[in-house]
Amino acid sequence: MTEALFSISFKELCQVEGIESELIVEIVEYGIVTPLDKNTDARPYDQWLFDTGTIHWIKKALRLRQDLEIDWLAIAFVIDLMRQKETLQKENELYRRQLKRFTKINPASD
Repeated sequence: MTEALFSISFKELCQVEGIESELIVEIVEYGIVTPLDKNTDARPYDQWLFDTGTIHWIKKALRLRQDLEIDWLAIAFVIDLMRQKETLQKENELYRRQLKRFTKINPASD
């Protein structure tokens, strides 16, 4: 299964989502999101491209900052934990489906 990848430029991200450019730069500096070209030092920030899926994490980070008034380092930690939780939930669901298929194919005998 392949995953379609759509990108959004730094400028589009700022305009469409109404996010100040300085905030996005800070979010990248703290590793909360990463531009598609991971070598951010090699190109100016206004040339960064982002996977559209990162919009979700940027919005979460901004909401955490606003609602909880915590610093970016803490937000980076929380976002990392949220991503891990999401990954584990997906893996768990996959294993549940596999187990369900296995138990239907090989019913337990008494």
